[in-house]
Amino acid sequence: MNNIITLVGRPNVGKSTIFNKLTKTNNAIVADVPGYTRDCQQGTCKFENKTFFIVDTAGLFFNDDEVSNISEANTLEAITESDLLMFVVDGEEGLVSSDIEIANNLRKLHKKIYLVVNKIDKVQKDIVLSEFSELGFDDVTLISGKNGSGIKEISGKIVANIEEDIGSDIDEDLNLAILGKPNVGKSTLVNSFLGKDKQITQNKPGTTRDCIKIPVTKYGYKFNIVDTPGVRRKSKTKNHIEIIGVIKTLKTIEASDVVIILIDSLDGITDQDLSLIGTVMELGKPALIALNKTDAADEYQEHLLTYGVDTKLKFINYIPIHKISALKGIGLKKLLSAAMKIYDNSRLSINTSILNDIMQKAIFDHQPPAYGGKRIKIRYVHQGGNNPIRLIIHGTYVDKLSKDYLRYLSSYIRKKIELTGITIFFELRNKFEK
Repeated sequence: MNNIITLVGRPNVGKSTIFNKLTKTNNAIVADVPGYTRDCQQGTCKFENKTFFIVDTAGLFFNDDEVSNISEANTLEAITESDLLMFVVDGEEGLVSSDIEIANNLRKLHKKIYLVVNKIDKVQKDIVLSEFSELGFDDVTLISGKNGSGIKEISGKIVANIEEDIGSDIDEDLNLAILGKPNVGKSTLVNSFLGKDKQITQNKPGTTRDCIKIPVTKYGYKFNIVDTPGVRRKSKTKNHIEIIGVIKTLKTIEASDVVIILIDSLDGITDQDLSLIGTVMELGKPALIALNKTDAADEYQEHLLTYGVDTKLKFINYIPIHKISALKGIGLKKLLSAAMKIYDNSRLSINTSILNDIMQKAIFDHQPPAYGGKRIKIRYVHQGGNNPIRLIIHGTYVDKLSKDYLRYLSSYIRKKIELTGITIFFELRNKFEK
């Protein structure tokens, strides 16, 4: 799925506000660790049954005299990883010289670019259109990130130009992604699966542009390790590295069937680990957590790790956790076996009558709370897709079901159907609407 949309432009034009409107959130997942900028955010946007990823590059251009550096290879590396660019300008402030310079450099990329004129609440639209026509873009959208006007229009333009979901059944072998923060042992784990003498020379086309699939046979299982090519050059600016990392991670996750989230047991559960877990869950990919280097942990580190698992990971108790040593090969067979089982479960087709029977029992045990004095009535549920499992609920005022109640339904269904490691997405439709 080549659906990486990146917001670009000079500072303070409202990119983050637009990002929040598109993703319908004010708290996008951002790694809060030394060496990573908080300004780069990523999130998902769903519109007309299509999903695309939004990357906010707020802070990419810190001041006007740095804009010209966009043509330098390190900066281009970050932007060219994207599939479509949304060039945001400030309609209230009007056209400035740095907008012109950014436009000239972006145009050299030969990518699809939408010009988005933000902050049009208090301006005359015809004057704004005339002013920004100097930039030479055919497609111009006037929006207000603050009040949301124009967001549907730009979302519609995006989905009209992105690819349909390719799906993960191009081949029957599991496409496995191994993700984790730097120095967690990802390369060691990959090499343990590949074998000491095997070189990474065989590449199969991935389901996402710029992703590769490395065929592996291990413990009698055939699977592919999914990855994106490494960054060709070192970036001088840390926020560029972060932007590239976010986009590479999104592409790798999307191209995979199952994700192994690798955590360093010696460091405990960090905010960066939680950010990655949150990203995988938001995208709905089946997952496992592997606690690496557990053989090297002392008693104090084991105590901190156990406490971190019990407190920080309790919100995802359906994701299995395995203790491994990638270096010594401890626990890898069990980890891979679990990944295979999760992969099979992610392709499960749930019988509709069984699913409705489970749902009615869940409702009998715990009725959905009323909304504004109105009774919420769930009438019918059926499966709308898998990997991730998507369940469509029909009824009266079901769009008002709280997140807590949906979590309850998810937990109840898991007690009856084996869905370990799999996120359940609910689609809510009122009065059997199509």
